[in-house]
Amino acid sequence: MIHVIINSSSGSEKGSVIEKVVKPYLSQPGEKFEIHYSEKPGDIARIGEEITKDATSKVRILLIGGDGSINELLSGIEDTSNIILSIIPTGSGNDFARSVGIPFDIRLALDIAVKRGRTSIIDLGEVRYNDGTSRKFIISAGIGFDAAVCEEAMHSKLKKVLNKVGLGKLSYGAIAVKQIFGAEKPDAMISFDGGEEIPVKKILFSAFMNEPFEGGGFKFGPKASHTDGKLDICTANDISCAKVFLVLPFAMSGKHFMFKEVHGEKASKIHIKLTSPVWVHTDGEVTRQADELTVKVLKSAINITLP
Repeated sequence: MIHVIINSSSGSEKGSVIEKVVKPYLSQPGEKFEIHYSEKPGDIARIGEEITKDATSKVRILLIGGDGSINELLSGIEDTSNIILSIIPTGSGNDFARSVGIPFDIRLALDIAVKRGRTSIIDLGEVRYNDGTSRKFIISAGIGFDAAVCEEAMHSKLKKVLNKVGLGKLSYGAIAVKQIFGAEKPDAMISFDGGEEIPVKKILFSAFMNEPFEGGGFKFGPKASHTDGKLDICTANDISCAKVFLVLPFAMSGKHFMFKEVHGEKASKIHIKLTSPVWVHTDGEVTRQADELTVKVLKSAINITLP
């Protein structure tokens, strides 16, 4: 049995169009499918919890949605090692699919998910806050500028309009320009794997990469691997607005570390204390601000169908 979760709002109405392609494919003889529909925020987490809570063996889930849909599903499943997850990318960013080579073509992705894919065990990440709450991620987590862009994009009317014509990524560019000029740059103390705290002045952002891409194609973690038990950290600090505009195009190809204001590190656990709260994202989903958090790897945490 494969549980199919369809995010009907993924890509702003695109999910319902894709359903017309998917349903005939799932109606073919062979594998049994049970289809679940997500109509509003929180539905995917609820569905994930319901279909896994009493499972006595691994549950196969086929998720049709974007990166945010993956993140919401992870938030609803306590033991992610007990599922086999396949992805059909239908969002506006699709950074997980881009990172691992899942085709954006729906029929090709379906063929991999149901017939030709191989099951791999990969790492996840986790952000944990001082109040004991936490949030898993599969692509990346981030604080500061990139999270602020994600937070504004989540409520952007422009993004919804552009999604309808397949140009949703353009909204991120417009929002990013605005955030570059308005971003707060608090000081921070960062430690890696329990080591000595390192002072970081005027931090623009830190991205904690489990996969190479985030933000709709920015290669902030060019060497990130979901099987090495580490996160690749990209931090930009003490950088002028003009320099940000110069650096960002190089980040599309992963060459941003050539600039002295951009720093890279690898670690399995990162602790950060900031002088003021900033937005935090997990896979582009923003739920809160924080001035202190711990980010770590969950080694070999989930089974994924990959090409």
